[in-house]
Amino acid sequence: LFIRGDPYESSDAVFGVKKSLVVSLDKVDEVTSSEFQVQEGTWLLRYDFVLVSEEETLALRDHNAVAALRDLGLTHLKLVDHLPVPELD
Repeated sequence: LFIRGDPYESSDAVFGVKKSLVVSLDKVDEVTSSEFQVQEGTWLLRYDFVLVSEEETLALRDHNAVAALRDLGLTHLKLVDHLPVPELD
């Protein structure tokens, strides 16, 4: 995540900066302070993280592996336990 106004907000050459990763900081208000026992006025970051399930991860990994093999011209392979093996039939 990049804090809005950070010097790297527009120049991070390693990770790149997407608009969806630029966030603003708020201050903890009285209600939030009481609810979470945090000092009022503390900086607060709100961001919705989206996690991918293990099943979705494995499916995407397999899909990308098959596409990469196809791009290399390796079409007589299948995936077994997520690893490429020759199709012998």
